[in-house]
Amino acid sequence: MVDRHILVIEDDRALNGGIVFALEKEGYHVHSAYTLLEAEKSLRQKMNLILLDINLPDGNGREFLRSVLAGQPVPVLFLTARDSEDDILKGFQAGCDDYITKPFSMPVLLMKIAAVLKRSEGVSRQIYASGELVYDFENKTLMRHGEPVELTALECRLLELFLHNRGIVLARETLLERIWDVDERFVENRTLNVTIRRLRMKVEDNPDQPAYIKTVFGLGYKWEDGQS
Repeated sequence: MVDRHILVIEDDRALNGGIVFALEKEGYHVHSAYTLLEAEKSLRQKMNLILLDINLPDGNGREFLRSVLAGQPVPVLFLTARDSEDDILKGFQAGCDDYITKPFSMPVLLMKIAAVLKRSEGVSRQIYASGELVYDFENKTLMRHGEPVELTALECRLLELFLHNRGIVLARETLLERIWDVDERFVENRTLNVTIRRLRMKVEDNPDQPAYIKTVFGLGYKWEDGQS
């Protein structure tokens, strides 16, 4: 088995331990956290998947996904006792890849994990290509007209957010929530404006008439695959 690291963020110590035991039996490298603060420290290690409880002692899992994990390629599977349709919809709207409600069967959890990893590993190796642009998600490199284009960390996060949501209008508020600067602070409106302008300069043949990063007036921005 290829080495895969999974982070379990669950404050129920018995459940956390049971999940860790089951995953380790399957050959996964498992990291355990009982709080969001502990989870942030664990994220210094590259993870292949995160199992995330919603109700935690020091915060809400959905907000953690929107803020700390936003823009990162790691898939997230929510573990929660909240099983209403509204809660499940909110989970997917926050950006989770799958959702399992407590109590759950361990074999079902293992199957869901395997399915999410299979999908996500296809994305992590994905090469985006459209027109003159080629972006490698794994190596975070952009080529334009066959030449490498240097991206800042913030530009890279913004580009990946657009590429993962192609054809979807992203409100300014969503962009501001889901990207952060090099010091992991939320960006401000002015910073977002500058970053979008600079990214357009790097991906567009004519930044004044963008083919990729389209402004949807009154709503936000949308990535289109080079359609003018």
